Amino acid sequence: MDSHHQVTKSPNSPIHILVASTRPAKVDAVRAAVEQIAAVNARFKSVAIESKEVGAVAPAMPMSDRETLDGARARAAAAARSAVPPFLAIGLEGGLSSEPLETLTSWAVATDGVRWGYGSGGRIVLPDAIARQVRDGRELGDVIDEAAGEAIRGTRGAWGLLTLDVVGRRDAFITATIAALAPFYNQAMYDPQHHR
Repeated sequence: MDSHHQVTKSPNSPIHILVASTRPAKVDAVRAAVEQIAAVNARFKSVAIESKEVGAVAPAMPMSDRETLDGARARAAAAARSAVPPFLAIGLEGGLSSEPLETLTSWAVATDGVRWGYGSGGRIVLPDAIARQVRDGRELGDVIDEAAGEAIRGTRGAWGLLTLDVVGRRDAFITATIAALAPFYNQAMYDPQHHR
């Protein structure tokens, strides 16, 4: 789909979702999250998902929750800038957090150009040898690819390597995406008018 394709709003129109990445784990995570959301909100049964490369708008290796969240927000904002309403733009970012332990974390940010939703996935503690290399300036993806002996950063990722694929990178992003989209599929709880 052309990134400038106009989507008209009608009851039967699909929700146009822009994923601010072409990495398979991120795009697949959004697809899986939307499938789960569709079970509780019929609007999400008809979607058009488009992956969009947004360039280097986030740090190569976010080193805190704040940097990771900011990276996800920058990705969503970059995708939203070229979108024609109505749409949902989703940015996903993995990074490190050192509080309270040194962990890998995942954040997702969703926007329709006006409202914003934020969600975090699970965390996994990094082995000392991996954490040390990242603190010394190496990108986690490079360290993980080297440890695996193959390129896995865009698919299995650190999650897959560290959990023997019990949980993969995609899985970590699914939870974050479901949480970030909550204001858009559970509007009754997030609409300020509802709580008056």
